[in-house]
Amino acid sequence: MNQRLVILPLAILTIVLAGCRKQPAPIVITPDADKNHLQRNHIFGKVQEIESRTYYLFEDSLTLEDSARALELTNRTCDRYFLHNYNPNGFLESFVNVGIDGDTLIYRRYLYNDRNQISEWIEKGAPSDPLTKGCYRYDRNHFLEKEEIFHGDSLVMSFAYKTDGIGNIISSTQDNRQFVTKTTYHYNKNGLVDTIKEYEPDGKIFKLATIEYDNYGDEVNRCVYKAGNQLIEYTYHQYSPKGRNLKTLYEDRLHQNKEVNYYANFDKENNWRIEYTVLNNQLVSIRKRNIKYY
Repeated sequence: MNQRLVILPLAILTIVLAGCRKQPAPIVITPDADKNHLQRNHIFGKVQEIESRTYYLFEDSLTLEDSARALELTNRTCDRYFLHNYNPNGFLESFVNVGIDGDTLIYRRYLYNDRNQISEWIEKGAPSDPLTKGCYRYDRNHFLEKEEIFHGDSLVMSFAYKTDGIGNIISSTQDNRQFVTKTTYHYNKNGLVDTIKEYEPDGKIFKLATIEYDNYGDEVNRCVYKAGNQLIEYTYHQYSPKGRNLKTLYEDRLHQNKEVNYYANFDKENNWRIEYTVLNNQLVSIRKRNIKYY
C-alpha cells in the first residue's frame, strides 16, 4: 500500500477529531460601566441578602494560627451588624445598620429607573436626624451626568460627571460648598479602570492610582502614589482557579501598617462566609456573612 495514502486519511481524521473536542468557554469581561453592585464587589450568584457581623479581637492577642479559638470567641455578642439587600438584577436595594439591641442605626434605600440606573437614595439615622438623600441625573445617552447630596433641605455636596462612549466615568468634579476637586479615570481595552488621578483644588495632582487585572478581569494589583511618585499604598488580591478571592493584602506605607484579609468557608456560589483580618501579624477581627439567594 502506498504510505502516502495511509498518512493522508490519518491526518484528516486527526483534524476532524480535534474539531470535535469541547472548546473552552470564552472569557467574558464586563466593563465597569455595565457592572451591577454584586459584580463590583466580586460577589457571585443571584444574591438577595447579605448579613454581615464583625467580631473584634484586639484584646485577645491572637494570630492567624489561633483562628479556631478565635471562632469560638465569636459566640459572644456582636456590637452591631449590617444587612445588604439586592434586587434580582444585582443592584443594592437597601442597607441597614442594626445595633446590639435590634434598633436600626442607619437605614438607606435605593431607587432605580426603568434602565436599572440609580435615581435616588434616602438615608435615615437617629429619629432626631434629618433625612439625607442623593439625587442622580442622566444625559440624553442615559449616562450619569450629575449627583447631588442633600442633608435635610440643604445641598451639601454635588458631583458633575463626564463619560466615554459606553458610559464609563472619565472625570468627576466634586463641590462640597467650600472647595472644588477633580478626579479623572482612564480605562484599558476591556473597559476596566486602570488609572485614577485625584487633583487638589489648585489643579495639582494629589494622588495617582494604577490598577492591574488578571486575564479574567479581576483586580490583582493597585498602587497609590503621592505627588512625586512616592508609593504610599499597595493592595494585592489572590484568587483561586474558580475565581474565589482567597486573600487581600493592603500596605499603608505612610503609617507602616500591613493588613491581610483571609477568606474561608466558601459556599456553592464561591462566595466566602468567613473573613479573618490580620493587622501587623495580629488577628484583630473576624467577619461572618450569611448569604441568602433568590
